[in-house]
Amino acid sequence: MADRSIEPASSLERRAAIGALAAELGHDLQGALNLFRSSLDRLTRGQALDEEDLSLLGEELERLGQLSGRLRGLARASTSLQKVVCNPRQVIDLALGHDSFEAFAVEASEEISFACDPEVLGQGLKELIKNAVEARKAHAGVRFEQGATPGFCVWDDGAGFEVPVAAALAWGVTTRPSAAGLGLTVALRAARAHGFNLELKRVPPYTEAWLLLPARELSQPVPT
Repeated sequence: MADRSIEPASSLERRAAIGALAAELGHDLQGALNLFRSSLDRLTRGQALDEEDLSLLGEELERLGQLSGRLRGLARASTSLQKVVCNPRQVIDLALGHDSFEAFAVEASEEISFACDPEVLGQGLKELIKNAVEARKAHAGVRFEQGATPGFCVWDDGAGFEVPVAAALAWGVTTRPSAAGLGLTVALRAARAHGFNLELKRVPPYTEAWLLLPARELSQPVPT
């Protein structure tokens, strides 16, 4: 089958939406940062803050608290879990959807199961798969491994990370034009919402993204 990549229009729309949100957040935060820096500078120079200064600081802290609450509410709405029992292959199939990629290997058992929200976890896995397909030289794939640290491994034979691994997990970080820089953030959020973990590794000649489950989460077989 023909290799299907992310639609450019979809990537641009996503980048525009994230850019708009980032601009508004930056605007809301800048006033508070300016006030805090000014207050810190005065205190460093030995000057006291008067009642008006303290009132302004209190107002900014209240506004930041409201902003934090709005962001937490948005996060809860996007990752409100509806858990069901499923197997690794079902989650991978959901992540792939109607997409099919040449030279993309899939290895996953249908004999084990675990509880998750397949839509949320599948979306996180989908982001890792997109990254692997775009980064590969010739081959990429996804597999599920059992053992002491079971989980999904999405791999590719590309050149590896262009930024440090820790930086790659930071939201907004990307080396691709028009990309929103949120793929790994979505995957990390999906993992954390389940109590799972996300790790990135370079195992030459492969780059691996591991979505790890606690071994206690696995059971056999999947109920029918």
